[in-house]
Amino acid sequence: METIVFGNFTVLEILIAAGVIIGFFYLWRALKKGLKKKNGPHTQGKICFGCGWEGQVSTHAERCPKCNKPLGDQKAKEYR
Repeated sequence: METIVFGNFTVLEILIAAGVIIGFFYLWRALKKGLKKKNGPHTQGKICFGCGWEGQVSTHAERCPKCNKPLGDQKAKEYR
């Protein structure tokens, strides 16, 4: 473990640095997952089969923000 691999860095120092980097990646993924916006009472997750968009839309309008196609049962009344 005291073998010098690159410059003045030993095998042990490189393994520690790699472990810290991998730990940061796992921490980053956990934080992103924990801070991800949850569906509220007026939003729901949908997938548009017309254009492939995926995200959250209102439960009242339910239209794709990318291609404006309906995404299921629309609860809002149509204005005439």
